[in-house]
Amino acid sequence: MNIYTEIALGLAAIFAYYFVTRVVFDILLRGFAPLVSSRPWVISILAEELKKEKIKNNPVIYSLSCGKSGFLLGMGGIYPNAELIGVEHDLFPFILEKIQLIIRFSHIKAFYQKKLYKLDIKRADLIYCYLDVEILRELPKKFKFECKPGTIILSNGFPIPNLVEKRSVDISDKKRKFAFLSKSKKLLSSKEKEGKRANLVYFYEI
Repeated sequence: MNIYTEIALGLAAIFAYYFVTRVVFDILLRGFAPLVSSRPWVISILAEELKKEKIKNNPVIYSLSCGKSGFLLGMGGIYPNAELIGVEHDLFPFILEKIQLIIRFSHIKAFYQKKLYKLDIKRADLIYCYLDVEILRELPKKFKFECKPGTIILSNGFPIPNLVEKRSVDISDKKRKFAFLSKSKKLLSSKEKEGKRANLVYFYEI
């Protein structure tokens, strides 16, 4: 076995260890199954609902915690002239996303940003969030003070604290993959930190 093979096996072992430990951490401590992207019917429902909003033909669209970029890929089909920006705060999902975008020859711009509150969102016309409630708590002030008037924000699963909800949309018409994992109890977390993910997408307008 040469040194390059050893390096490759070492890197594979590191990624496997990170993936397994992160999955266990998310399911047991946060009650949230990671790497669960927005399903096709969710994109279809949101596409219809977004027709009710005043979104220009060439919008700047952000997806926070974009995972496999399912939302952005769907929006790219609806808004072919859109600037699509995916932002991931976890390194491993970001690496997977970059690989998939390269394979697809996608024009989606993908960024790794550990601290989402440091992200520049001043140009955003539409922001889609697939984040747990603890991360969402960091963002309301940023949305209020940085987003331009008329920016639409969607939050999948959790309402955004301290933002006035415009409306919500039910996305529970089909059973979600790994839904049984999302029902797991937060065995080691306090009751105050528990949040129940709903089959809703919450709409906000700045």
